[in-house]
Amino acid sequence: MSKRVCLLLWAVALLLAPGCAPVGAAGEELALWFAVDQSQQGMSSALATQPYEGEGTVPDLVQALLDGPEPGEGLINAIPAGTRLLDWRVEGTVAYVDLSQPYGDLTGMALTLADYCLALTLTQLEGVEQVSITANGSPPPDRTGRLFSADDVVFSGVEEEPVELSAALYFRRAGTQELGYELRVFLLTEHDDPALAVLEALLGGPQDEGLEPVLPQGLEVRSARVENGVCRVDLSNRLLERIPAGQGEQELVIDSIVNTLCSLDTVDGVQLLVEGTVLEEYGSLRLDGPQSQPA
Repeated sequence: MSKRVCLLLWAVALLLAPGCAPVGAAGEELALWFAVDQSQQGMSSALATQPYEGEGTVPDLVQALLDGPEPGEGLINAIPAGTRLLDWRVEGTVAYVDLSQPYGDLTGMALTLADYCLALTLTQLEGVEQVSITANGSPPPDRTGRLFSADDVVFSGVEEEPVELSAALYFRRAGTQELGYELRVFLLTEHDDPALAVLEALLGGPQDEGLEPVLPQGLEVRSARVENGVCRVDLSNRLLERIPAGQGEQELVIDSIVNTLCSLDTVDGVQLLVEGTVLEEYGSLRLDGPQSQPA
């Protein structure tokens, strides 16, 4: 199973200048999200905003993003130069945006930054909760069926010093016996526990249309801590109350937790506990010591 990196993006609180800017769904003035120029000293964020005073529509907001940020504020455009808006529509609560090919050439962190600049900007609009992004009619690599929302970005203590995190959330590929992964963005501080934050997001279920939850509903994380590369995760008894039939299904449950936590840079293995007791068996599976993600 390939590992997907879930990037923790640094962020700052929304700072909007007073004026006659259009108002979004939450009653706040609209803003444009851009990437922060990391070459400038004192910049600890990866994304920040500029006030927006144009029309509150999808094409106008996208064009403003394509035009780039105002100079002098340490911001850069995460969307490649030369990118054009080819098509757009809003169906239900989803805004569909099709961009020209330069966008389709993005990969890795550059693609993630661009995706979330678009998503965070457009989901401010009334009625828009998710954003679908394609390039020349096709999604970028690893983005098939992906819908982005502002809820993907977990803000926690944005006034404190942020801490970088890489993670991946593993869920079942719909209709299969395989795990897939989903991109999430976590904005945490040094006082937040990365393992706990990632597990809580995992329990919340997937947002990709092609993924399904695999963990039992009602499962809770009692604690999670990392020591010497091993993450000790104490789960509620719900894990044992809802053991699925069949070894394959049981492996999906364990692997979902293990693969997700092992994508953290600080975790090499996972020791599972239930109500404080080390879990040695799960259904027909024998769990000998800390579990690790297959290479």
